[in-house]
Amino acid sequence: MKMREALLNARSYITILLGFLLGFAIVVWVERQMPTRVESTAGLALSKTFPPLPTTRELTFNEAIWARVAWQYYVNNTQPNGLANARDAEPWFSLWSTGSYLFAAMAAQQLRIITPAEFDERIAAALFSLGQLPLNPQGLPASYYHADSLQILGKAESSAIGMGRLLTALQTLLWRYPQHAAEIHDLFSQWQTGALIASGETTRASLPVHHWTLATDEPRNSFGYRLYASQTLRHVGSEAGLAVTNPPEGQSMIDIDGIMVPDEGLRTPWGRQPSLVSLPYLLTGLETGFDAQSAEIAWRIMQIQQRRNSLRVRKPPISTDYAEPAPDYVNDLPNREPVNQVSVSNAPPEQYAITSTRSAFAWYALFRNGWSEALREQVVKLQVPGKGWQRGLNLNNSVNNVIDGDTNAVVLESLSYIAHGQMLCLSCMHTSSPTTPAAGATP
Repeated sequence: MKMREALLNARSYITILLGFLLGFAIVVWVERQMPTRVESTAGLALSKTFPPLPTTRELTFNEAIWARVAWQYYVNNTQPNGLANARDAEPWFSLWSTGSYLFAAMAAQQLRIITPAEFDERIAAALFSLGQLPLNPQGLPASYYHADSLQILGKAESSAIGMGRLLTALQTLLWRYPQHAAEIHDLFSQWQTGALIASGETTRASLPVHHWTLATDEPRNSFGYRLYASQTLRHVGSEAGLAVTNPPEGQSMIDIDGIMVPDEGLRTPWGRQPSLVSLPYLLTGLETGFDAQSAEIAWRIMQIQQRRNSLRVRKPPISTDYAEPAPDYVNDLPNREPVNQVSVSNAPPEQYAITSTRSAFAWYALFRNGWSEALREQVVKLQVPGKGWQRGLNLNNSVNNVIDGDTNAVVLESLSYIAHGQMLCLSCMHTSSPTTPAAGATP
């Protein structure tokens, strides 16, 4: 009886204790469902299961048509000054989108969609206009420009990642099309590329290795994009290679379904959300060829996607590509309807996650299997003859109907990879002009 009375008297304390234990159990359960992070990006080596890279082949008739649909975007959106709009009918461009245009033109020439004469004319016009761009106080091109007037849009700061892509395209032009070398050298004589690498605090007193500091509003500030841009930025100066290949402080790996990949979660008000970023690794494979690190990361991301796609009980999707909003200040362009856009940094990842057209084509070009073929089939319906390819499918399966340069450039690069291999290929120099046209193409 005394025990019962004691329990009755202590029932409120027991209730509180049980509530605490229940809450603690819920927290532990939730934490166990979240991917595990470890503070290391070292030790990435090519796994034994990595598949052989596909051999080149002629395009099918449909693929040749798809390439022409993609090139039509640039037919429609190349300005009289020789540079191309970043989005359909919107007169602005970025350093990143200009790199995409140069790669698109190279791919179109490789696929014989345009003649060598048209290619040379387009490249010469683009390089001349790049030389006319007003520079910021550091002697560098700004991130964004008005496509008609070539005036800087928004802040005058440059983008190290955007410049990295543009420099990768210029480097490829130097190797494959040396007739444009003098024009490219003129650009480098104007641009103070050394200002791209900002020196931070030294990691050791005796070794001047600096961390690569990007602008806080850099939209592509992630490990993958840093790795992609570092391919060319490492050649900027004597210390640049050390800086750009040194992982940022706090960079970690994340365990997703038992596979470790770089933690590239988007920053949101709710913390860094688990997400994957595949585009920079895919671009590396298409343009300069995989190294062991980029190839292994791409392979791991693909395995995660394949596993999740094959589960009977579906897990929440983790996308590998995200729709990037146009900069806010492009609303100031003439004849453009203002659009209220939520900043990527303040929105949940799923708001911008997409099954993207560009990634679907790139996955198929680099890893041709049943999964990548099915992925590409999903986006085939997104071609708009006479305009180009739409961006992709949103998570609710609605169409993201934006037509932009990046999407169409990667489609062209992917199809060129199928027919001719990577864009920068030293052993391909003697065949830079294909002897036979792609299927369905005309000389």
